[in-house]
Formats: sequence, C-alpha cells, structure tokens
Amino acid sequence: MSEQTDANLRDARSAIIDALRNRAKKARFTTELAVALQRAGVGKEEMEQALADLQAEGVVMIRDNFCADPHLAGVDLRVVALVESIDSADAQLSAIREIDEAWNKWLGEYLANHRCG
Repeated sequence: MSEQTDANLRDARSAIIDALRNRAKKARFTTELAVALQRAGVGKEEMEQALADLQAEGVVMIRDNFCADPHLAGVDLRVVALVESIDSADAQLSAIREIDEAWNKWLGEYLANHRCG
C-alpha cells in the first residue's frame, strides 16, 4: 500500500470513530455513515476498508439486518456501532444493544409508514 493510501485509510478510520462517537445514539446505518463521511472527504471504498479493519480489530461491530419487504431487496441494512462500554456494561453487549435499538427504531418507523400495494 502507498503512503497516501495508508494516510487515507487512517483518516477514514478516524472519521468513522468520530462519526459514531459524536452522536447521542451510538449506532448508525452504514448508509448514514457513508453520507457523513462523504462530507469529510471519505469515499465508500475507503469507508468499507476502514470498517473491515476496525471490525477485525474489535473496535466496531457491524450487524447485517434483513427485512423481507421486496422494496428493500438489495438495500444495505447494516448497522455499525463502536465496541465501547456504556455505563460500565460489557463493551460487546453495549454495541449489540445500540445496534438493536437503532434497528428496532428504524424498522418500527418503516413498518408504520410503508404500505405495499
């Protein structure tokens, strides 16, 4: 990897951590994260590589969700959260809770407002 690529990946990793830390809710859909990172000059490919690295290191947790609605076929429903202890709880359990909370909120709103014709 070139020095520029390494620097871009470090910047992407830092931007991901900042984007997740600087929210009241600590989990985000990867699509939301991509939009936030675009503003910071981080492209989708860099984001994906940085997420993979951070997940491999145990810094973030990513959960791929599924909804059987045919309108969501092919939609990226992954949710990502930092693996950090919240209120002295187990860090992985905290990440799972944050991811589940973000997913359940989104799914509830989606199902309440979406009607298949």
